[in-house]
Amino acid sequence: MALPASGQISLSQFRTTFGGTAPDAVSEYYRGGAHVSDNSINDGIPQSGTVSFSDYYSAAGTQTRNISINMDYNLGFTAFGLTSAQYASNPTDTPGSFSVGANSLAYQPVFRAGTGFITSASITIGQNEDTGSQSEYVMLYGGTSSTGATNLVARWDAGSSGSTGGNRSYSIVWGADGKISSLTYTGGNYNVGIISLVTDNVSAANAAGYTWFGFRLKNPPSFSGKVNENMTGTFFSTSITQPL
Repeated sequence: MALPASGQISLSQFRTTFGGTAPDAVSEYYRGGAHVSDNSINDGIPQSGTVSFSDYYSAAGTQTRNISINMDYNLGFTAFGLTSAQYASNPTDTPGSFSVGANSLAYQPVFRAGTGFITSASITIGQNEDTGSQSEYVMLYGGTSSTGATNLVARWDAGSSGSTGGNRSYSIVWGADGKISSLTYTGGNYNVGIISLVTDNVSAANAAGYTWFGFRLKNPPSFSGKVNENMTGTFFSTSITQPL
């Protein structure tokens, strides 16, 4: 749990948040020391010298969490993620495999970006031939807090073709502060036009200070008999450091 964003803070709260031991001393809680991680959410905490309790507003300890998401609409009709949106930094459910069908949704637990958390990722979005078109196929949401990561940052749609499917790959880079530095198309295969980036709100997201993000995936309304994936990439991971 993060420390309060304002008001009184006690040393005992530092111990609860960061895992120190009594008797407490402020010097135990320098950023980058034994207890306080050197990451973007704690960047207001000094690494040495004089500190103020207000330097610790909204600071947090960390834990390793599973933020996996993947949708595979033909190879066993399975997804990996959450079956419903959970806007919390530490969701009550852990991502897992579940069966999917036409128009099924898969959600990613929200994650904090920036130094010490996530600074880059690669995704591939695919759609097969003879598969129904789908709007809001892959959606990236963001916000300034875990509970507020509900605003659209990017949206991809999938078309329909009776001859050739295809995919597009993208690189996402976050700056040290957790804002998106770039969302870049890196290439594709076959009918790349079957996937389209129809909404790019990255500039607005940065202006608003978004540092929390999460994907939502949606299956097509109908399927061909061939194997392809909705979204794959480096978000299929079980050990990402995140704020408590």
